[in-house]
Amino acid sequence: MTYYDWPNIVSKLSNDDLVRIIRDERSYPELKVAAALTELKNRGIDTENYHNLMESMKDKDPEPDENSPILYSDKVIYTFSILFSVIFGGILFAINLKEVNNKKGILPVVSFSILYTALSIYLLNKINLGTLGSFIFGAFGAIIINNLFWNKYIGKGVAYRKKSYRKPLIIALIIFIPLTAFIVWATIITGQYQQ
Repeated sequence: MTYYDWPNIVSKLSNDDLVRIIRDERSYPELKVAAALTELKNRGIDTENYHNLMESMKDKDPEPDENSPILYSDKVIYTFSILFSVIFGGILFAINLKEVNNKKGILPVVSFSILYTALSIYLLNKINLGTLGSFIFGAFGAIIINNLFWNKYIGKGVAYRKKSYRKPLIIALIIFIPLTAFIVWATIITGQYQQ
């Protein structure tokens, strides 16, 4: 798509939508951002005062469009981190990074997820908090991924379309159901030998 196609497209958008394109400029083609700026100027909006333009949009959630990436939401990452482990949340976030073509963040996120999970397991064995402790550690790990890593590698307030959680849920259940059954079986066998 050339620059000459974008003015016609952005001319149909509301002022709020145009400001969202400018605010989330990393999520849109450069030519679309330039066309949005030109359209706002044509409507008599002061685009030179960029700070005030951004302040006017500060509290408004961005609306996704057909060019917005399809990502696992922060809620899905949060839920998977609590229920299955921070490694699962990290993998879902790494898939998001691939979707927005920011592969440089994949290694730090996956490394953090693995190290954080290993540290959580170690600490849970030391302080013996049980299931509640694993939920607490999972929630804290998800908060780090969804705030620190999301803001750094995807960007705060980026408009995106939500990706279905069904496929990762099926994969997680395929892994965790046999693993849980094995742990229960091993616990029963170990208990029998100790008697």
